[in-house]
Amino acid sequence: MKISGVLAWHPQVAMTKEEIDEFLSGRWIARLATTGKDGYPHIAPLWYYWDGECLYFALTTTRQSCRNLQRDPRCSVVIDMDDRPLMGMRSNLAKAVVIIGDAQLTAVGSGQKVTINAGPWKGEHTPEQAVAMLTSRYGLFARDGALGMTREAFRGMFAQPGVQDSQIFKDNIGRVLTKIVPKKIQAWDFSKSPIEYVKEEK
Repeated sequence: MKISGVLAWHPQVAMTKEEIDEFLSGRWIARLATTGKDGYPHIAPLWYYWDGECLYFALTTTRQSCRNLQRDPRCSVVIDMDDRPLMGMRSNLAKAVVIIGDAQLTAVGSGQKVTINAGPWKGEHTPEQAVAMLTSRYGLFARDGALGMTREAFRGMFAQPGVQDSQIFKDNIGRVLTKIVPKKIQAWDFSKSPIEYVKEEK
């Protein structure tokens, strides 16, 4: 039995620009790596938006990732999926995009504008608008058939008296629109591998 397989990047499994755009249009989780003040890397899972040229996050001023980027804008991001632990190696379905670049930070309430370089949201926006657009990609609404903590319910919770004393409210104060301008992008789709190995039948 021949099974497609590859464990490392090579040109045959590289994703095209169109494949990268399509993959990053999904609602995956990005992992942002920054450098801590002690010199050790810090990694955080985040929601993101990819416009076709740059990557965007909505951080808060209290997050270590934000404090690290204020000190050193250099960072790396990986966005990936891997079906192999569930589906086995036959399809070898594993995709990833790694981005190395520099961060530009624009605080909500700063009065500054941010530029989304490309895509359907191309143009200048306030950081408040950009953060709202980014977060709207992930939250489910009642119109989506969602039950429980929908976007409407979440907003309703924040409108309740006394919510200002809750930790979730404090964790959402001080948003910063974070734009990652790539210097290098490497992406792969292992299912495109031309390499095959033979499994002996018993």
